[in-house]
Amino acid sequence: YAYLSEARRWGVIILPPNINRSFRKYRGNKNSIRMGFMAIRNLKEKAILHILDARKSGDFTSLADFFMRTDLNLADAMSLTNAGCFTKLELGLTHQHIAFKIACNYLRGGTGGNILPSFGNGELSHHEKIRLERESFGFPVSEHPLTPWLPLFAGKIKKAKDISRYVGKTIRLAGVLIATKVASTKKRESMEFLTLEDETDIYECVLFPEVFQEFGDILHWETLFIISGTVEESFGVYSVTIEKMASLQQWVRHLNRKRIFWAFAQR
Repeated sequence: YAYLSEARRWGVIILPPNINRSFRKYRGNKNSIRMGFMAIRNLKEKAILHILDARKSGDFTSLADFFMRTDLNLADAMSLTNAGCFTKLELGLTHQHIAFKIACNYLRGGTGGNILPSFGNGELSHHEKIRLERESFGFPVSEHPLTPWLPLFAGKIKKAKDISRYVGKTIRLAGVLIATKVASTKKRESMEFLTLEDETDIYECVLFPEVFQEFGDILHWETLFIISGTVEESFGVYSVTIEKMASLQQWVRHLNRKRIFWAFAQR
């Protein structure tokens, strides 16, 4: 995820998996990167190799052609569907119609999928699309994980790209957890180094022993954070010494409770 996010900031276009264009691994082409089948959660390695082998005789021309030339189980086929792999293969069909045809092929022995039911306009809402991306890849592809929260941050947090302007000052930042490294002090006390990222840049943080003891546990169950800390600079490298941190969702709930309280108090 971190590499894709950094590539996007450099103007590289991230292309989703495609049944005819993707390979096992990610592949770059000029100013774009095509996600590989390996990015799809729950898609078995055996299924990936089977698809690539079947494709040696040419691109799949339709879902019917895909069914004829492959022998995947329903779980793998639905993983491909939810990852959007068939979207360009059946341009006239919505996600729901594609899922219906695939389910019919497996559950009804290839029959019953030609007469499509009505799903309204059948198009996925933005929320549904992001949900499927999270389920398929573990992270959203169409937007940064912090994007839905940005309206709540207005005027309350700083951006990672501006950290150098706040050396010696205490600031708040939001971030997606990218990497962690536990270390020990000379007194053998545990501390931790974090790499976080917002929609503007990646930044490094330090949890010294006392703060690590207080907040370290949430790193095991959360990936989106609000932190408060002092910006440090050493040999041109900037980092944040964390003083407080919280789960982003918990922080938002706390913020909403305060808003409700003050709205009630002012009646």
